[in-house]
Amino acid sequence: MQQIYIDPAISYLLAAALALIFGASGLLKLRDPALFAAALANYALLPRWSERAFAWTLPIAEIGAAAAVLFPATRAIAASALALLLVVFTAAIAINLARGRTDIDCGCFGPALRQELSGWLVARNLILMILAAALAMPEGARQIQSLDVVTIVMGAATFVVLYANANYALGNALATRELELL
Repeated sequence: MQQIYIDPAISYLLAAALALIFGASGLLKLRDPALFAAALANYALLPRWSERAFAWTLPIAEIGAAAAVLFPATRAIAASALALLLVVFTAAIAINLARGRTDIDCGCFGPALRQELSGWLVARNLILMILAAALAMPEGARQIQSLDVVTIVMGAATFVVLYANANYALGNALATRELELL
C-alpha cells in the first residue's frame, strides 16, 4: 500500500492556522479561569471538585499543543493531541445537545465570545478534527520555496479570519434573530 503524504506548504499552513486558533482559545480561557470553570460546570459532566483543575489544565493543553504543532518534529503528536481535545469538546457539546441543554455557554473562547451550544459547534469541531488529522500525516519531501511562505502566511491568516467571522456570526445568530423580531 502506498504511503500518502501531505504537501509541506499545506502542513505549515494548517499548523499555523490551528496554532493561532487553539493558542488564542487557551490564552483567552486563562484570562478568566473562574469563568471557564463555570462554563465547565454548566456542562454537568465533571465532578464538582475537578472543575477548577480542568479550567487550568485544558487551556494549558491547548496552548502546549498549539505551540508544538508549529515544529515538524512534534507536529504529528501535537496534531493528534488537538484532535483528541476536539473529540472531548465535541462529545461534551453533543451530550448536552442530546439532553436538550442548548442555553449554556460553550466556553470555547473564554470571555471573548459567549456562544450557546448548537449543531454548528459540532460541525465546526468536526472540520477542525479533519484538519488536525490531515496535519498528523507525514510530510512530503518537497522543499519550501519563497512563494510557499507567502501562501502559508496568507492562507493561515485567511483561514483564521474566516473561522473567527463564522464563529462570531453563528455565535450571535440567536441575538441577531431576536433583534430582527423587534
